[in-house]
Amino acid sequence: MSLSGGPDVDAAHAAFAQYQWLVKPDEAQRNAIENALGWLSEHSKASGPLLGAATAFHAWVEAGHARAPMRAALIRHWRRTDILHFPLPLVGARAFIADAPWEPSEWIPFFLNCLNDEITAVENRTRALERSWRHARLQSGAQRSTSRADKVIDILAAYPLISATCLSDELGLSLKAAYIYLERFLSNGLIVEVTHRTARRLFALKELEPLREIVRPPKRPLPGRKRGRPRKSESQETTPPEEDVDIRPPGPVSTFAPINYEELERAIENAERIIRRYRAD
Repeated sequence: MSLSGGPDVDAAHAAFAQYQWLVKPDEAQRNAIENALGWLSEHSKASGPLLGAATAFHAWVEAGHARAPMRAALIRHWRRTDILHFPLPLVGARAFIADAPWEPSEWIPFFLNCLNDEITAVENRTRALERSWRHARLQSGAQRSTSRADKVIDILAAYPLISATCLSDELGLSLKAAYIYLERFLSNGLIVEVTHRTARRLFALKELEPLREIVRPPKRPLPGRKRGRPRKSESQETTPPEEDVDIRPPGPVSTFAPINYEELERAIENAERIIRRYRAD
């Protein structure tokens, strides 16, 4: 992502701040989250964990509180009430766009619909990544007993983005071996490079190709370079040569069960049921 302009820096700062609320809050943030959890518990007694959460969120914002602690509290609340088994970041962010309705009778169904859209998006992305992972596994060409191709694909599926250095550390490969695997998969169309640069390159499975349009390096002048068009030799990317490398013996081959989508499907059903009931009232 380019950080050359003010809006990009502000967006990155806001994203990191929200990430901290959701993943690693400090003491003051934890206290604010506990306060929001109290609101959620109180409203859920009469209306249930989904409709009660929507009502509590509206009342929380109406009282002048910030959204961040309530968003973090939502995930914890839904895990405690068995709506979620995993901390999926479902927060209904689109319910706070500029032209969103604010009257409770209109906003609460709108918020629940936004949650449903987020659940559907997560489900679709998860299914797409699973298809990409399985396709890459079949096409990885892992034939020799010393090949780590399958494990490389598994690591790529586990990480949204990964560098050759991280891959080397995770699998105990030399950096050269990690690059050879990544370059082979890249040329075979199984993975994509998303960083548009020759240093600190990041790779992902094919289904994450849209990240190429989001992740862009900052534009900096080359030291000592004069104005004008760069020479061809300066603009070409260099890649490690294809050669045999000493790869450590592989461990036991991992097996993976099919991904269980019951959690997402149950959340979708609950949201749809509450929306229908709320509209009927």
